[in-house]
Amino acid sequence: MIKLTASEAKGLIDRVGPSLGYDHTYDPVFSEGRRDVCAVRRLAENGTTYGFDTVYLVWKELSGVVQCKEICNSRSTKDYVYVDSIVANEDGTVTVRFSSGGMFSGAPWKNSSTINPQRRNQ
Repeated sequence: MIKLTASEAKGLIDRVGPSLGYDHTYDPVFSEGRRDVCAVRRLAENGTTYGFDTVYLVWKELSGVVQCKEICNSRSTKDYVYVDSIVANEDGTVTVRFSSGGMFSGAPWKNSSTINPQRRNQ
């Protein structure tokens, strides 16, 4: 099985994720049993008045290329978004569960997204 490292995942999100000047990419969350796919949270802040989180699914293709897909963001609410878990499903899809305490919007929430990472052998 192809292995995705934490530094590869964070490096991609540092390059493609939003930036407002005071940014941070958190450590990836991997599922049990799969090391080729993870969820990564990126915080983009301007340092004073505005910031938001973006959660990505990151995976490594058979060719070794690292890809990502945005799952959710909090641009409109400014809430912190937390990756609760990532579960590898038997059909090859992964389910990412994420939530927010609603610190800025005042409305806590939980959600999930099931994604089939597109594997290409290039």
